Parts: sequence; C-alpha cells; structure tokens
Amino acid sequence: MNGVIKMIQVLTGERGSGKTKKMISLANEQALESKGHLIYISNNLESMYDLNQNVRLNDVSQFPISSLGSFVGYLYGLISQDYDTECIFIDNLNTILQENNDAICEFFECARDISNKFSVKFIIGVKGSSFSMPELELEYIAV
Repeated sequence: MNGVIKMIQVLTGERGSGKTKKMISLANEQALESKGHLIYISNNLESMYDLNQNVRLNDVSQFPISSLGSFVGYLYGLISQDYDTECIFIDNLNTILQENNDAICEFFECARDISNKFSVKFIIGVKGSSFSMPELELEYIAV
C-alpha cells in the first residue's frame, strides 16, 4: 500500500467532531497544489467564506436530490461540465442522502466507479464512527 493514493477517503465522527473544519482545511491545502479543479459539495453555504476561492462550493439543497440515483446523476453532471475535476469533497453525506444507511453504503460503490472512470478523488464526510458502519469497507476510512 505504500505510495498508493486512495481515491476515496472518508472522514467519520459524530456531530461536532470537526469533520467539516478538517474537510475545509484539506480542500484549501489542495487548492494551493492542485492543477485540476476542486468541488466542495455541502447541503448549505456556511463554508462559503472559509474555502479558498479556487474551490467551487455547490449547495445541493438548491437541487431536487431525493435519492441515491439523483445524487449520483448530479455528480455525473458536475464531472461532465468540467473534465478537469480533480477532487470532489462531499460534506454531510448522511444529510444529503437523507440518513439512508443503505444508500450511503451503495454510494461508495458508485463513487468507486466514478473515481476509476474519471480519475476523480473523493473526500467524504460521514456522521458516525467507523465502528457503527461495519458494512463500510475499512479501506476508505481516513479519520
């Protein structure tokens, strides 16, 4: 595993544990080094002034996302609009997928397919501990 860059990383923790701050920090660090485009997806605009101006913030609450399929379609739309997308940060995945644990687990398979097909890295914030999500593969867990 040495030298391998994980294309999907998951930041886990309970509400208030600092996942969003960590994701913003990671996005801002990558904005300084990245040659491609970075997208930060959240269910609100609270992070707008904390993100580097080179990170595009998308508020999914403005779109009719009601299922895993519609969210995955939304991601394909973002990538098709900008083939230079290097990394997609997804904050509050639980809220975006309406706390549906089955959809959250299925999402990782979809993210893996997208990542392999388009060489897009994902950094995803999920509420809960890795121990409370046994079906989530440990290869994804970053924190």
